[in-house]
Amino acid sequence: MENESTQLSISIRRLFDVTPVPTAISGPSGKLEYVNPAFTKMLGYTQDELFTEGVIITHPDDLALNLDIRAQLLANPSKPLKIHKRYRHKDGHPILAELNMAAEVDNGGNVTRLISQIVDLSGSRQFQAAELLLNQLVRKSNDAIYVVDAEFGHILNCNELAYKRLGYSKEELLRLSVPDINPLFRNSMTWRDHVKSMRMHEKKLIESTHIRKDGSEFPIEASVNMVEHNGDTYFVAIARDISERKEKELRLLEAQNLDPLTDLPNRRLLESKLHDLLCESCTRSEKVAFMYLDIDNFKHINDTYGHVVGDKVLLALANKLKDFTRQSDIVSRLGGDEFLVVLPGLNSRAHVLSLADHILQVTSHPFHIDDSLSLEVKLSLGATLCESKALDVAKAVSSADRAMYLSKKAGGGQSAFIECDDA
Repeated sequence: MENESTQLSISIRRLFDVTPVPTAISGPSGKLEYVNPAFTKMLGYTQDELFTEGVIITHPDDLALNLDIRAQLLANPSKPLKIHKRYRHKDGHPILAELNMAAEVDNGGNVTRLISQIVDLSGSRQFQAAELLLNQLVRKSNDAIYVVDAEFGHILNCNELAYKRLGYSKEELLRLSVPDINPLFRNSMTWRDHVKSMRMHEKKLIESTHIRKDGSEFPIEASVNMVEHNGDTYFVAIARDISERKEKELRLLEAQNLDPLTDLPNRRLLESKLHDLLCESCTRSEKVAFMYLDIDNFKHINDTYGHVVGDKVLLALANKLKDFTRQSDIVSRLGGDEFLVVLPGLNSRAHVLSLADHILQVTSHPFHIDDSLSLEVKLSLGATLCESKALDVAKAVSSADRAMYLSKKAGGGQSAFIECDDA
């Protein structure tokens, strides 16, 4: 009887050897015991390479899925599994496949082997994507056009401009996923978050950047649509290179010399305004006060409420500072949540600290972001008072900055003063 079982096992393996369907047999732990030629061809390895210790054929993002699959089969060996998962080719590109796996048990009901047959979906998915591209979009376009697998973000098809603009051949680009060419999905948003958002809206206009094969980046604006086709879900994206528009916007902002969020003077305009202010102060033999402000725990505001709310807080603070200061004063946003206020005509430390406390009092009232949200915002303020004659602006700003860090170190929500010649 054992001989007959052995012969049957040999016959089955010979059948596996000639079947065009990639087939593998592994132990309960997942260690490979047998693979057929179709399996090695699909993954680009030889049989000897596949049995080498350390070779990983599952896509890194799906390794946890392997454990779940084996756990299910070990718990219920009579129920075969069918699931989509990704493999990794020898050259590194992912292969989307349908895995069909069944367990073989001994007379005691213990799992002795796991038999897997794999259907490579890459070709069929790319064929469907090609059909979709031809049916819905023109072959040639002034914009790059992509058809993307909605589940994993793989690029399934594209027009000529898409791969040429990025510096790839079409074959190379179809081995990549959207996160490979768009840093938005590596940094501020995961692909899963994007899919969830698209299922809610079905259409989105996204401004981001694309990365060329040589590593250089350029800004894009992409119109993304979710499309159902032959029972599967795709994203169709039309991406426009907006480098020229961005350059014009940048030139316009530079010409205006204003911070785009707050409309406060940027560093270039600050330099010009300080020159004029100091000339006038020198003529009148006035001292000049520098106040450096920083929002306490601003990162927490961004992390908790998002950058849109964070921007509204910055804008609200800028408006409060503009309302508080005189026409002769300068209010500038230095970057992030840091602001500089320059006030001529203050001739004593007590006067400076009095105005600093007044600023803290004015900004201590809740910031009304919208009808449903008000935030308590605290500032750390550092101040210094300098002679206008032969004033070293960098030294004055550094003194105010150091004073601000003293107030922050003391717990924030307060002011500190450093003499200008103490820097």
